[in-house]
Amino acid sequence: MRRSAYRIASGLAAALLTMLTATLSASPAAAGEPFQSPDTGLVFYSSYPTEVVGRQATPDGVCRQVPADATWLLAWSGGFQSVPGYRTPDCSGQASELNNFHSWPKGYYLTYKAS
Repeated sequence: MRRSAYRIASGLAAALLTMLTATLSASPAAAGEPFQSPDTGLVFYSSYPTEVVGRQATPDGVCRQVPADATWLLAWSGGFQSVPGYRTPDCSGQASELNNFHSWPKGYYLTYKAS
């Protein structure tokens, strides 16, 4: 029983990693922090699904630059309610909510505010 549960869990983990790799376009890995699960705070990832390119510990509502190589993010902890992304360098104009699980082309969003 234990052995078959271990095989099922291993198979599901492999399927999830394969799905993430296939869904997000691959790019050469740059120097970055490796993926951790669970992680903490707001974490930005590159299109290579296991590379961390930026993080923020807690929400503060300050306009910040989206890391240049970021193509998706996850709010692991810290109470992040809203993370609007902007295509301008000063958080002005129309915003799109980034705190939903989706990706964007590298360089598409320039700034964000996390609250």
